[in-house]
Amino acid sequence: MNYTRKDTETHTEIAFCGSFTFRDHDSFFEIISLIKSGQVKKIVFDLSECDFIDSAALGMFVIAHDEASAKAVELSIRGVKGKVKEVMYAARFDSLYVFE
Repeated sequence: MNYTRKDTETHTEIAFCGSFTFRDHDSFFEIISLIKSGQVKKIVFDLSECDFIDSAALGMFVIAHDEASAKAVELSIRGVKGKVKEVMYAARFDSLYVFE
């Protein structure tokens, strides 16, 4: 998984590309560090170019949610589609995240 970060006036957008799996643990914890820092108040995860997600990646999104709740950071997910969308909805992520 590769990701890019783009800061706007209203939020930080993090766009994922490719497969998001356990191997991406270290990269994702850079994002967790951003949340913990309290420097941003809203993060939008753009998954429009993400074509696969495994259970470890779902767990990372749960950790992001927990950390964001502790720091009052708003999180949302944009552009999720296909199998990634099916997996996220089956795991009830719509109860943790706002889907755009």
